[in-house]
Amino acid sequence: MKRCPTCNRSFEDDTLSFCLEDGTPLVTEAVGRADSQETLVSPRPPETSGGPAPTQPYVQRPGIGTSPYQAPSPPYAASGIRKTWPWVVGVLAILSVLAVAIVIVVFTVPGIIKPAENGNRPQPTPSRPEWTATPTPSPESDVPTDSAEVLEQLTQLEKDWTEANIKGDKEAIEKILADEYVGNDDESRTKRKYIDTLKPDPSVEEWEVYDVTVNQTGERAVVKGRLKEETTGGTLVFDFVDTFVWRDHRWQAVTSVTTSVK
Repeated sequence: MKRCPTCNRSFEDDTLSFCLEDGTPLVTEAVGRADSQETLVSPRPPETSGGPAPTQPYVQRPGIGTSPYQAPSPPYAASGIRKTWPWVVGVLAILSVLAVAIVIVVFTVPGIIKPAENGNRPQPTPSRPEWTATPTPSPESDVPTDSAEVLEQLTQLEKDWTEANIKGDKEAIEKILADEYVGNDDESRTKRKYIDTLKPDPSVEEWEVYDVTVNQTGERAVVKGRLKEETTGGTLVFDFVDTFVWRDHRWQAVTSVTTSVK
């Protein structure tokens, strides 16, 4: 007897060399004993001409390979969807709440912080006439800028200066000259030297300041003009160029140059 090692089909015809089913070379096997539990393979039905044998559909028997606890797939898929959408809705709700909170913070916090920054600053006193103090103007705000006004102020100051020199008025000169004043004449007088050497000049009978011009740049003004004096010795004429600065709410001279014309 011969057997196909591939499909285990046995053939009693010893003249066969190949399996009639799949063409595998047959092997010779010993005849089994009567009590042998060899599995006999029943011959497959003959192939029909024109194509391979029809395939029998596999039908699974009830109770074999299935579990009574196994649930069909569609319910699980639906359950998965039902379990997912609440999380999505929850996340979207949280993001919406955060967005609203951010908008509220952006528009409300600056208004809270701004008053807090000024908490240590003195608050305005209730308006009462007896409590209202006159604010002291700063140099930047009270410096005169009207050209006609500045010309009038400095022309008058030049006249006051001339009169103080003739009378020897040291207090007036102290107010007119700035602390850093330097006279650019032959003596190069400082403010202190100017005041210490000042004496009345009784020789001057009449005097006049005229042809005054002012060139102002912010808090600094350059004054040019002419001084004529009628003295006991004759007429004297001087050209002067004086520089003033606005300080402590008034003009103060920092330099002066005087040139004799006559």
